[in-house]
Amino acid sequence: MSVHLAIAAYRCLIAGIPSNTLDIKILWYPDSNIDEIRQRIREEPFSSYENSDGDTVTWELVEIFSIEPLEPKWPGDEVIGFIADTDELCDLAS
Repeated sequence: MSVHLAIAAYRCLIAGIPSNTLDIKILWYPDSNIDEIRQRIREEPFSSYENSDGDTVTWELVEIFSIEPLEPKWPGDEVIGFIADTDELCDLAS
């Protein structure tokens, strides 16, 4: 069975307004089809909750950076990563 890791970015909206906060997640999937994994990530409902001010906080998917097989061979091996410039990351938060 193949195991894959995905890196995805979620933007925080407070009362529907984007904040400057991104949540970069490493997600694990026991699947071998990258297209199916990508679709599963896109179909997941946004995480939402009410904050202490009574505003709805929502984390929406803004980018799937990478989906790679998990195949480490030696301690310290990189298992997944991505390269982005700061402008690209800043654009995701707005």
